[in-house]
Amino acid sequence: LWNWAFAGGSTVASFAQGAVVGAYIQGFETANGVYVGGALDWLTPFTVLTGLGMLAGYALLGSTWLIMKTEGYLQQWAYRITLPLLAAVLVVFGIISVWTPFVDELVRERWFSNLTVIWILPVLTLLCALQIYRSVRDRKEGMPFVATMGLFITTYLGLVVSRWPYVVPPEYTLWDAASAYESQLFLLLGLLFVIPIVLAYTAWTYWVFRGKVRAGEGYH
Repeated sequence: LWNWAFAGGSTVASFAQGAVVGAYIQGFETANGVYVGGALDWLTPFTVLTGLGMLAGYALLGSTWLIMKTEGYLQQWAYRITLPLLAAVLVVFGIISVWTPFVDELVRERWFSNLTVIWILPVLTLLCALQIYRSVRDRKEGMPFVATMGLFITTYLGLVVSRWPYVVPPEYTLWDAASAYESQLFLLLGLLFVIPIVLAYTAWTYWVFRGKVRAGEGYH
């Protein structure tokens, strides 16, 4: 029951995150800075597709992590499902790339007025996908996960560059949405103390759980 609940909750959360990205791209109905749409306006074929794409992407991250952290039957199973998941991610990536210029006029203008610059990111994404394929084919253990992280990073950078500096649809820039200088300074002073602690215990956690996950060697 716990496994089903955990898997179901993760699936819903992942799909919702992808749908949020899709809704961010397609925008919201507003009037005088106030949302005027309905409760289900976010639910469109475009957001469903981005939600399914996020599910496939997170599953790809999971399978490549299993390749890196496991061995034997489980690792071989992860090898087998990784390439179909990669294919699903690339199909969704391709459809969204074709669809997005018709959904967002700003993105269309940004993409096709900077052909020599902005298209570097899709090329890097495809290179990461190629590296995943080659490393799985060659039965590498760590590289599939690293290349998958690279694929996510380049994809998100592409999203940011496509809409920069409008971080809040439809027309709020990064500076419009920023808090007051005094609030930022207060947070900065706190983060100067907190971030080193977070980095330290995160590094320690990764060190404790380094290596392969093997049956009978403790709880993971």
